[in-house]
Amino acid sequence: MKQIATLAVLFIAACAIPARGQEAAPMTAIEFVEINRLGGSSLSPDGRTLAYLRSETDWKNNAIVRRLHLLDIERGETVAGIEPEDEEETHGPAIWSPDGSSFLTLLEREDDEEAQVYLVTPQARTIERLTSFAEEVEDVHWAPDGSSFYFLAEDDLAPDTTLLRKRRFLIREYEERRPPTLWRFDLATRTAEPVSTGEFHIRGYSLARDGLSALELRAPGGLGDDIHDGELWLTDLATGAARQLTSNGYAERSARLSPDRARFAFIATVNERGEEYYEDNLFVQEVGAKHPRLLFPGEALEVLDFDWDASGEGIYLLGNSGLRNQLYHYDLASRRLRQLTVGDHSIRSWSYDHLGDRHTAIFESASNPGEVHLLGHAQGTGQLAIAALTTEYADWNDRYALPRQEAFRWESRKGQEIEGLLVYPVGHSKGERFPLVTITHGGPRSSSQFGSWNASRFVAVLTGEGYGVFLPNHRGGTGYGDDFMRDMVGGYFTNAHHDVMSGIDALVERGLADPDRLIKMGWSAGGHMTNKLITVTDRFKAASSGAGASDWLSMYGESDIRHGRTPWFGEAPWVEDAPLDSYRDQSVLQHAWRVSTPTLFHVGGSDVRVPPTQSIIFYRGIKAAGTPTELYIAGGEPHNYRKPSHQLFKIQADLSWFATHLGAEPYEPVFPAAALRDEEKEEEDERNEEAEEVEEPMQAETPRSEPQTPVEELQ
Repeated sequence: MKQIATLAVLFIAACAIPARGQEAAPMTAIEFVEINRLGGSSLSPDGRTLAYLRSETDWKNNAIVRRLHLLDIERGETVAGIEPEDEEETHGPAIWSPDGSSFLTLLEREDDEEAQVYLVTPQARTIERLTSFAEEVEDVHWAPDGSSFYFLAEDDLAPDTTLLRKRRFLIREYEERRPPTLWRFDLATRTAEPVSTGEFHIRGYSLARDGLSALELRAPGGLGDDIHDGELWLTDLATGAARQLTSNGYAERSARLSPDRARFAFIATVNERGEEYYEDNLFVQEVGAKHPRLLFPGEALEVLDFDWDASGEGIYLLGNSGLRNQLYHYDLASRRLRQLTVGDHSIRSWSYDHLGDRHTAIFESASNPGEVHLLGHAQGTGQLAIAALTTEYADWNDRYALPRQEAFRWESRKGQEIEGLLVYPVGHSKGERFPLVTITHGGPRSSSQFGSWNASRFVAVLTGEGYGVFLPNHRGGTGYGDDFMRDMVGGYFTNAHHDVMSGIDALVERGLADPDRLIKMGWSAGGHMTNKLITVTDRFKAASSGAGASDWLSMYGESDIRHGRTPWFGEAPWVEDAPLDSYRDQSVLQHAWRVSTPTLFHVGGSDVRVPPTQSIIFYRGIKAAGTPTELYIAGGEPHNYRKPSHQLFKIQADLSWFATHLGAEPYEPVFPAAALRDEEKEEEDERNEEAEEVEEPMQAETPRSEPQTPVEELQ
């Protein structure tokens, strides 16, 4: 594919300049958890104001909150947005009105049962709640004329039922999902009316650009796997009349009508014959036709998102090619796919504005967790100009000693070339071998990419502690074509674990990794792989397994999703003549007696994707074998840790475990000041101060500040 992007900085905002003489140092565990991450970006219709979300770590309330920021692009200044009611309030993204005078956002405030739609008018500095449902409102879109907006929400239960549930007299049915309704909210009357409702679950919808119709994905249920029985319907928004467009069971995702409403496009995990378990491919279908057309068969590309271009004759898409996410354009007439961006980065949070013919996206790289960028056509050149709009991390190279990242390739089993990401220890000298932490990605239908700022990986912290980090993209992952991804059909551990080990061997052979200081780590599917490898080799000095499977039979039944896993084993375990041997043969639990690698386990107590039982039973097996092991179950956490205290604990527990079993200098944990704050004593001090102010009213008040105790002193 022809690469046509030209990087051009159109705007650079002023940024903080570090103090003279300040030396860059490796990132600490606390600093990593405290990274202010950006997301949810959207540009006002006139292109003058950028709205984006910025995360903030609140140690006092043990939460990561998101705050909505508005940036005047021309001036490079922050303008007034939403003032939080309290320190725990978290914001949703801004959904700009067509005229740009206001925006909608989802908030959960003091009087709200769940997140509701609020209307914000920045110039008037007003905010108004518009909806009031007992359950969460989601998927909000403006009508093109700005007179109304659409959203999904469940009908409220009868008051008596709601009260009985609240008082625990009624127990929810297991996996209960009530059908959501598509609503229209009229701004003139301030009322909401249902548009389409029935014995189906709307699992997603999109509005036509003219606002006359909506494309809905209707499924028989609201569970994860029910989407595979869903079909697309075209609904007239004025009358509510609907017609079915597909009948294929493809689980069409992100479906969108073309501007002329003559055809529609969608993402599905099928091939051109409709067979399941393929990469996320892009299809186009004529309205009224029976079958869609796969746009670029054979292309090694996972389609993550897309939108029709301004003319409707082409489609912009965000694609994963392994180590990178890039932006592409596909011309329907010529059937030509062009790559529009280049570079060692991962693009996320992408959106396209067809009226301004411009894009906003977040670019993540080795030295940057993700700034918001504007992408538009450079006038008179026909090329794409890219400009950074935010400067959240502009001073990072001065503040932090960040590691070098590079693509690493090797030949694995059966002659297959495999690619991965190699990250060098901070300060690495050429020719010096380093202890190697190998981290396998989740999914497994995903890939590790440049940047890799995931909380479960903490690459910047590991490399600061002297470790090299290796993130192999083994077979079964995405971005390398259908055959590569389908390697796990009929056997999860066919070639994937050999790919990982052969990559480690290649790093050892090239004089980079120390064969006597190898460590394995991973979360979710990365945990599955960790569990597998410690049963087939004793080469690792230590391991950390996060939310990994150990018994596929129980995992299949307990998890909230199954459809995508069925091809690994052949069929569900509860059908007649079920392939139970396949489940047993691929389960690592039966080999727990072999494990000699000291292994640490982490899992969320409320994880429904990979339930805690998977870690518990494997931990018990390894412990019975006499191998050092520890298990930590984080109460209330889902599949990925959300509380900063748990993220910090995971990082520091791993670092301590690795150092101990490598025989290295012990890792000393550090904690934020809030973790050791005596709240009762602070409250008593505040009461005493208030009493002193009453006794001595004429005494000038001395401003108080929070204690700035260095974290080093808290060790």
